[in-house]
Amino acid sequence: MKIRVISGIALVVIFVPVMLLGGYVLAAMLCLLSLIATLELSRAFGYRQEGKRSAMEIIGYLAVLVHYLLLVISRANPRFFIGTIIGFIFAETLIYVVRFPRYSVSQLTEVIFTFLYAPVMLSFFYLIRRLYGGEWFVWLPFLAWACDTCAYLAGRAFGKHKLCPALSPKKTVEGAIGGLLGSALIAGAYGLILPHYTAYNERVVWACLLIGLLCGVLSQLGDLLASGIKRDKGIKDYGSLIPGHGGVMDRFDSVIFMLPVVYFMIVFFLQGKPIV
Repeated sequence: MKIRVISGIALVVIFVPVMLLGGYVLAAMLCLLSLIATLELSRAFGYRQEGKRSAMEIIGYLAVLVHYLLLVISRANPRFFIGTIIGFIFAETLIYVVRFPRYSVSQLTEVIFTFLYAPVMLSFFYLIRRLYGGEWFVWLPFLAWACDTCAYLAGRAFGKHKLCPALSPKKTVEGAIGGLLGSALIAGAYGLILPHYTAYNERVVWACLLIGLLCGVLSQLGDLLASGIKRDKGIKDYGSLIPGHGGVMDRFDSVIFMLPVVYFMIVFFLQGKPIV
């Protein structure tokens, strides 16, 4: 537990200035995290084995670099998401066809899922930070960690009914409800602060409350998905980069699922701008 706490403090020390600075610094950090997450998932799925890099894996890393480069060059224009994703799928499909039967169709789908699951979703941090008021909204995805804490405390105090025993035996329905409510209340309280520092009115409070509710559900869904992949592949952790926590995917599994929701909610309900 001591190592876990120390690692958690170290993460805060690193991420707070990165989020405050935004721009190139944030893009570089997210790109690095995405590359590490891609490596962790490639090992988990098995299309990458120690000492052997497949063509599919190499294209995956190149796609991450291109994706973030285009984000920076385009100043976070989400239109480039479509081109990057389609181009990546075409490239991986070409490798699958040309090298058939070296790669299986399951490997093709897993490598595509990896790119969409980690690098693409993580890049929404950058999109959120680039929005008006982004220096305030960029903290909302970390509600996932607050939800985890509230779910843990509620589960310890009131937990009786198992939520998904096959995936996570310790999670309970009561804990999940506690996490949901905790996420919503914290988000709502944060929303009360925003009218004093931004041009938004009280509408931002309700938007943050709704974000908190949705994220309270999706963060737990993301955590369970990551647990399901690990159990299905027979691994305990995705990596060992963060002592006491595991790998990047172990620490950011619940955050990743929240990022697109936070971005779209802000755009639709607070900015009224088209997504593409």
